[in-house]
Amino acid sequence: MSDSPSSPPSSTALSDHPRGPASRMIPMTTFAGTRPPEEGPRALDVRGVSVSFGKRSVLHDVSFHVPVGEFLCLSGPNGAGKSTLLKCILGLLEPTRGRIVIGGLPVNEGRRKVGYVPQRKAFDRDFPATPLDVVVANLRGRWPLFVSKSEREAAMAALERCGAGKLANRQMSDLSGGEAQRVFLARALATKPELLILDEPTAGVDVGGRAAIVDLMAEISASETMAAVLVTHNLQAIARCAERVIYLERTVRAWGLWSELSSVDDLSAIRTSDPNVMSLDGD
Repeated sequence: MSDSPSSPPSSTALSDHPRGPASRMIPMTTFAGTRPPEEGPRALDVRGVSVSFGKRSVLHDVSFHVPVGEFLCLSGPNGAGKSTLLKCILGLLEPTRGRIVIGGLPVNEGRRKVGYVPQRKAFDRDFPATPLDVVVANLRGRWPLFVSKSEREAAMAALERCGAGKLANRQMSDLSGGEAQRVFLARALATKPELLILDEPTAGVDVGGRAAIVDLMAEISASETMAAVLVTHNLQAIARCAERVIYLERTVRAWGLWSELSSVDDLSAIRTSDPNVMSLDGD
């Protein structure tokens, strides 16, 4: 895949916006790095998306695209609008302005092509279910009262791919954070999505579990047919998986290769993150 030529970093005032309990003016800096080519099929196309809640602007004119087969990391400080953007991509929130296209289709149709791995804190592991049930439920689109042979085979294949085959018949409540995330990754991959969304998948997971999940994501990043968007502050994950990185702070402040963005002084939220710690973002 050829890349568009990179542009030198530039500091440009895009807008000023309030953040935190007290409103304060923050200059915005934009960095244009090596971006993906304009031509070719796109797994995800975000076009001028803005989201406002009353007078509060959460996202402003967010535009980027993810080619088929590319692994994109999305980073930015807490409250930058990352969770709001994911909700728009997943069809849970309608943008105030702009549109999102998934695999050439509007969100309400294209979201069936999306696999989603939530933050560990976003689901209740105490729900009485086995990993096999969790994966089959996603394959079927509803909770299974019984599991057919073909569903069991498909679910087991996904669990085995994620190193969770031996966990198939255990209770979710008995799994560690890393084991549970392997199951939810298998759940997302079982439907063979064209776009995989990973929302802080190693948040709250122990060191060993984080390393295993990063290994799995690195394997996924080698795919030529499935695109992925990983929301993370984990430098190890970015360095191993990302083809490109977007730094979001209400709008796209930077977009380019990790080797380019990691040297931009103003992007402190991704430059200073601990590679062994995943921040728990509120947004």
